[in-house]
Amino acid sequence: MAEEAAKAEAAKKAEYPLPLLPGNPARQVHEESKNRVHEKDAHAKKNDMLDIEESFGDAKAEKKRSALVLDKTKGFMKYQRRGEKYRNPMSRIRDWKELSTRLNDDELKYQAARCMDCGVPFCQSDTGCPISNIIPKWNELVFQNQWQDALNRLLMTNNFPEFTGRVCPAPCEGACVLGINEDPVGIKSIECAIIDRGFAMGWMIPHPPEDRTGKKVAIIGSGPAGLAAADQLNKAGHSVTVYERADRIGGLLMYGIPNMKLDKQIVQRRVDLMAEEGVKFVTSTPVGPDSEVSLESLRSESDAVVISTGATVARDLKIPNRELEGIHFAMQFLHRNTKSLLDSGLGDGEYISAKDKHVVVIGGGDTGNDCIGTSVRHGAKSVTNFELLPQPPPERARDNPWPQWPRIYRVDYGHTEVKTHMGKDPREYCVMSKEFVGDDGGHVRGINIHRVEWTKSASGGWDMKQVEGSEQFFPADLVLLSMGFLGPEDRLLGTEVEKDARKNIKTPPGKYNTNLQGVFAAGDCRRGQSLIVWGINEGRQAAGDVDTYLMGLGTQLPTTGGIIRRAPYEVLGRHERGTAMQAIAVAAS
Repeated sequence: MAEEAAKAEAAKKAEYPLPLLPGNPARQVHEESKNRVHEKDAHAKKNDMLDIEESFGDAKAEKKRSALVLDKTKGFMKYQRRGEKYRNPMSRIRDWKELSTRLNDDELKYQAARCMDCGVPFCQSDTGCPISNIIPKWNELVFQNQWQDALNRLLMTNNFPEFTGRVCPAPCEGACVLGINEDPVGIKSIECAIIDRGFAMGWMIPHPPEDRTGKKVAIIGSGPAGLAAADQLNKAGHSVTVYERADRIGGLLMYGIPNMKLDKQIVQRRVDLMAEEGVKFVTSTPVGPDSEVSLESLRSESDAVVISTGATVARDLKIPNRELEGIHFAMQFLHRNTKSLLDSGLGDGEYISAKDKHVVVIGGGDTGNDCIGTSVRHGAKSVTNFELLPQPPPERARDNPWPQWPRIYRVDYGHTEVKTHMGKDPREYCVMSKEFVGDDGGHVRGINIHRVEWTKSASGGWDMKQVEGSEQFFPADLVLLSMGFLGPEDRLLGTEVEKDARKNIKTPPGKYNTNLQGVFAAGDCRRGQSLIVWGINEGRQAAGDVDTYLMGLGTQLPTTGGIIRRAPYEVLGRHERGTAMQAIAVAAS
């Protein structure tokens, strides 16, 4: 009895009845203390209970005995966020390998233990994950070490978690309920770990459809939306052909994102898997009125066409001397760099080099940061990043409440690399470029700028005015314009496909069909410049509309959240999809 009382007293002392607030040193002390007690108890138990069977070293039994034991109920109070760490900036700029080191099993379990399994999980709401990943479910499965079940749950809602787990900005974490007063759960890290383990364990194998419908679908563009639509429509049994104007499949995933953020072997691995499942890919094939393949020819050869070309028209900076050499759009710079890297390891010289140059990147965001990181790897002499807007606050502003995406000051990998190697953060805020300055040879040599000031108007909007006497000159041998995108190219659409006021492809609200019979649109060409995860959602939803159009009634493809809606003809007892129209006739009679 005395021994039991002593154990109860020790357990009571180890508990913390009050929440541990961010920055409270007691949290770390508590966690370290619990780990020491756990290690001590495990060692003592092993010495006390070693028998003849255990002495033979059963690997599975040893793994089970040494499994990390965590408190899932109070994990959100007890454990800190464990984020993926970037490799050392001193060494990583010498190669093009991925930046992050993945979390180990114990770290992932700590993250899963922090998930509260909220009654209303905002992480999968409209302000969180656009594809409504059932995040608490696979967090729990990872915590229980049920990795294959977690993979199956994840693939019900996300076609390409290996992409979103690496390059998505994770709006789900911005909407995490724990993020109200703590660091949010590391959802993105867990997602990436699930799919990576799926491939490593051999669980990701081709699953071609058992039956084919005989319907043909042509998809123009192989970015996130195009690939997601192709994957879904192939699962529905349709014959899908994807047309890509570049020499490799992937669109933005292949050439728009540098290799250090998304290894192209990861992209090619998924493309190869889809090809084994029956999707046909056609590369180096532009689609347009003046090309061998046109929209009209695809309409005549296919039962449906999906346009998923993205929003590739970049916003220009039309100031004096824009025609000088050395001024490029960001995507030209990134595309040519990745193509040369994949073709020859940059040995062919077919890329825009930043070596020994003063580089100025105009515009922020992920694309601007990618230009910064790529320039550093080339060996740029200096890198400066102009941003028109003021520096964001370190914490949420009053007009940016949870669960909105937090518009706060962040330091990304490119900023860290410049600061490490050049001594200061590359960003210059509240900068308006006035004119480019060139030399006698017609090459850019710098930019004249002035500073601006932002003030809030009486109506709640923001007014910009020039700061007198703030003119300044920045040297620049290479200028990269990263100011966003305006919409899809007219080269493909011409005047046949109707557009909205923003020059995107126009579709009815909540639908993906265009004004042309059998022609659908998905992705940035329909909704405007957006995230990869939104592209995947667009492709999935468009596939549902295409399937309904081809089969006449309903679709067996899942909607957002992995939900499969029950088709009306199933309610009427007609299980064959080919008898949908007869089912309607029966219902009407």
